[in-house]
This record gives sequence, structure tokens and C-alpha cells, in this order.
Amino acid sequence: MGSLSFTLQLGTLMPVLLGVTLVRVLAMWHYASQRRVYPGFRPLMLAAVLVFAGMAVLMLRARFGDTVPLVILTNFILLGPDVLVYYGLGEYGRMPHLRARTLQNALFVVFVCLVQAADALLDPSMVRRVVIFSVAALLLTARIGLELPWRSRRRLPGMRILCFSYLITAGLQVLRGFNALAVPGFTMLTMGHGDVLGVYSVFYRILQSALELYVVFAMNSAMLEDDLQVATSQIERLAQTDALTGTFNRRGMELLGVEALHRSFAQNMPAAVLMLDLDHFKQVNDSLGHAAGDELLRSVAALCAVSLRKEDVLARYGGEEFVVIAPQTKLHEAGLLAQRMRLAVEGARFEVLGGARMTVSIGVAGAREGSLEALVKSADTALYQAKVSGRNKVVVAVGAGKDAERLAPAADV
Repeated sequence: MGSLSFTLQLGTLMPVLLGVTLVRVLAMWHYASQRRVYPGFRPLMLAAVLVFAGMAVLMLRARFGDTVPLVILTNFILLGPDVLVYYGLGEYGRMPHLRARTLQNALFVVFVCLVQAADALLDPSMVRRVVIFSVAALLLTARIGLELPWRSRRRLPGMRILCFSYLITAGLQVLRGFNALAVPGFTMLTMGHGDVLGVYSVFYRILQSALELYVVFAMNSAMLEDDLQVATSQIERLAQTDALTGTFNRRGMELLGVEALHRSFAQNMPAAVLMLDLDHFKQVNDSLGHAAGDELLRSVAALCAVSLRKEDVLARYGGEEFVVIAPQTKLHEAGLLAQRMRLAVEGARFEVLGGARMTVSIGVAGAREGSLEALVKSADTALYQAKVSGRNKVVVAVGAGKDAERLAPAADV
């Protein structure tokens, strides 16, 4: 009676496993047709297809017996999913030397198939073949459960849980091998009827199939979200970048500049703003053309960037004007920075000008509080003083806002 009970359970569970596997294949196929999938997705989908095909091959063996072609095909199809799962999860986890390791697994499966074929031809023994298969499956599933979490470079949601589930599968394979050795007259019929371990194995495989489907979707979705964040960051960066010079544009200056000032002021540290203008730039455009003017702007921006720190913000304010926001910088230090930039431009010979020189005028303003707008206005006032007093010089404003206009005749640096 107990044997009949287990037969009914196995007879019920096998169609359930077949249906779950079919749903898993269709769900993955539909997902792949609707969304971007990553390199590990399709090997995992193919693994599900092989699991489905493996059940069909087992039914053929039950009908036609252990012919050599069916023995080889059964071992290949039943061990193949483990090879594909290893490769698919390894792709998601960016496992090093994955192709070489997967090739090792594939060659191992071929070797097992040949051994099983030799057994069927020379000295047929169902027990020996089950033990050989169980050992082979144990090694493959243990490699999934142990090696992938250890060697993978990327952690994705659910991946470790799924790998751990293959360690349980490996334990079931150990029990399967011992069961084949312990049961007298173990045959294909024994596996299909009255096999308690078979019932547990099929039930566990149903649960694992559902887990695999969830984890694959979760990993792929996590990577999609990562790529979306990267793409969004790139779009935001492009929206804040001046296409001509590669520096920040006005929008970038306002966003990052305000943030830099807030960091400085929150630490009770001063900050400075430098406004730079190319001297006689209109003559370059008029005599050499706008293409030459554009190249000159790129060259000057690159020269200025060399003098800046990582936390400084360099932006093209408009036309031939550039702005530098220098957080945690005293006014005297900002004046020295402006002087270094001025000398760097003055000392360069520009190919686009036929080796001629170019000069810049720079206005500097600093404060321990206030708005970016007020500092820029103060620096602009100082820049105007540099322009009207002969160009190619640095002028430092004494204060910001109203003070800058009142004390505009600032000192040369």
C-alpha cells in the first residue's frame, strides 16, 4: 500500500515538473523577446529546454529499453543543463576564465557519456550506470554551488541562493548513488515505481525550477537597472557638458558650483570664483574663421584644466568666457591659481594661430558665505577691471555682491 502511495505521488509530480519546466521555458522566451537580456540568459534558457527534453528521453528509455544511443542521449541531455547553468551564471557573475572552465565541464560530460555507452555495450549494469551518473552530476552541481559564488566578480540578487540550491542537488545525487547500491535488482522500473527518493527529488526539482526562474529574472532586471543608471548619468553629464570644449556648461556650473560652495561654507571654509576671458578673441574669428576660434577655445580650456584640482569646477560661461569655482580656497590662493592659468596660456604657442601667442584676463572673487550668483558677479566686475586696465592680467575683487561694486578697483596679482 505504501508503494502504491508513492507511485501515485510520483505519477502526479512528473507531469507537474513537466508543466513547470514548460512554463519556465515559455516565460524566459517571452521575456527575451520583450526585453534586453544579457549573455548568461540564453544558456540558462537552453538549460531549461534540455531539462524538458530530458524527461521526454526518459520516457523513451522506459518504452524502448537501454539501447546505446538512448543511454548516450540520456546522459548528455540530463548532464547538459548543469554545464549550461554553470556557464550562464558565470556570465552573469563575470567569472574569470569562464570559457575554459565550461569547456572542462563539457569534455567531462562527453567522457561520462562514452563510459556509459561502453557499459551498455560490454557489461550492462543499471546500478553501475546510476552510480556513474550520480557521481558525475555530483561533481557538476557541487562546482556550481561552490565555485561560482567564490570566483564570481559581481554579486547579483538571488545568485548565491540559487548556487546553494545546487549543493542540495549534489546531496540528493549522493543519496541516489547509495540508493542504487542498496536496493537489490535496481532497474529503470525501480526508479519509476516505489522510489521514495525519486519522489523527493522530483518535488525538489519543481521548487528549484521556480527558484531559477525568479533568480534569472531578478539578475537580468538588476543589470538592466544598473545600465539604466549608467545611461541616465551619461545623459545628465551630457546635459551639463559644453559640447565644444568638454568643460561644464552654464547648467553644469550652476549645479556643481552651488554644491561645491555649500560644501565649503558648511565647513566654514572660503571659496573662490575665477572668471576668464580670451583677449581679442573676436579678431581670431574674424581673421581665421570660427573653426579656428573653436580650436583655440578647446586648447585654452585644456591648458586651464591642467592647473585645477579634482574638486574644482571649470565651465564655459559663454562665448570666450570661462568660470572656475574653487572650493576651500582662500582669496590669495585663488589669485595665485589665476596667475598660473594666465601664465600657462601666455607661454603657449597655438598651432591654430600659426604658432602665435594668446593672452587671457582673469577676475577673481572670494567669500565665506553668499550665493554663486553674487560671486560670479563680483568676479565679472574684477574681470572688467582687468580688461579696461590693459588685459593679460589678474584682478582680485575685495568683496562679493554690493561690496564688490563699491571696492571694484581691486589689486593686481
